[in-house]
Amino acid sequence: MSNSKMTVCKHCGAEIAKSAKVCPQCGGKNKKPIFLRWWFIALVVIIIIGAVGGGGKSGSSEAKQIGTVSQTSTSSQESGTKESASKEESRTKTNEPTPAPKSVYNVGDILLDGDIKIVYMASGDYLSDNQFLQPKEGYKYIFLEFAFINNGKSDTSISFYSFEAYADGYNVEMFYGADDDLSATLSSGRSTVGKVFFEVPTDAKEIEIEYEPNIFLDRKIKFAYEGNMDSGFILEPNTARTSGALNVGDTFENSSLRIIYLSCEDYVSDNMFVTPKSGYHYVSLSFEFENLGSSDRTISSFSFNCYADGKTCDATYIRDDDLQATISSGRKAKGSVTFEVPDGAEVIEVEFDNNIWTSDKITFTVK
Repeated sequence: MSNSKMTVCKHCGAEIAKSAKVCPQCGGKNKKPIFLRWWFIALVVIIIIGAVGGGGKSGSSEAKQIGTVSQTSTSSQESGTKESASKEESRTKTNEPTPAPKSVYNVGDILLDGDIKIVYMASGDYLSDNQFLQPKEGYKYIFLEFAFINNGKSDTSISFYSFEAYADGYNVEMFYGADDDLSATLSSGRSTVGKVFFEVPTDAKEIEIEYEPNIFLDRKIKFAYEGNMDSGFILEPNTARTSGALNVGDTFENSSLRIIYLSCEDYVSDNMFVTPKSGYHYVSLSFEFENLGSSDRTISSFSFNCYADGKTCDATYIRDDDLQATISSGRKAKGSVTFEVPDGAEVIEVEFDNNIWTSDKITFTVK
């Protein structure tokens, strides 16, 4: 590298300034890899403890098919989804046995992995509009789209790193340059929709994707890539408000921490490379943290998660005052967290992980 102040964009390979938050060539957001985040490391420890102790429901159970979404056109997606949900509810009430697990799941299948409901929503070819991110000769990009719903009482983390793809039996590379990637932390009752992307030979006859729910249990759930196909599934919004959620001006306090919810406002980016997608906007929440305990406390924007009508929203790290501080006893820190939220959402809430070991949350109302 000819200049010590320069680095290389991990998305497109262009030479950019180290201080740049986004690449001017491709607009790629330099998000911290999930496996380097402190909460992910802590999660691995939790999973190990759970596996040794017998694990939870999702860790020890097999995936079970509970239904299939009827294939519908775009104009009839909503009615098809409601019909599928009604059949599932009816089966539950009458104690009708669920279908046996499948060796490979297809577009439209709905299955349970412990307390996690998984819907295989769609598959298809993906065309990148970035000239620096194109498949090599003889290959193409594909995607699979899923919905994950946490019906359990404990948090669960979903990551695209848990997926592997095979074309005619050979492992293929994952593609990281697209939006809507499938990574989220879901608290009880929350959900996410996202995609996984792969680069596969254009002449591949059979493509299967394996999902590993728990890296310590050596168990895979397999999905068949079926070309351009859409089940028509629409995730039902969850507009229930969290009891006791804090509003702007409210204060949370316990024996070790005080949090003042200072403000909440729409945020307009002044960076031409970082703008919300169509139908979305940015919201920023500002807080003051005070360490009331005797030990140091690390406060990070990665400890916050946002949900719009129950569905996870992407965090955006573009402000100069993003929360990131280690405060000793009696010290304070101020900062903000920013999320990309849908324009028409009815209920928007942000959760702070007060204790990752107990899934203790502090919830703040946005809308």
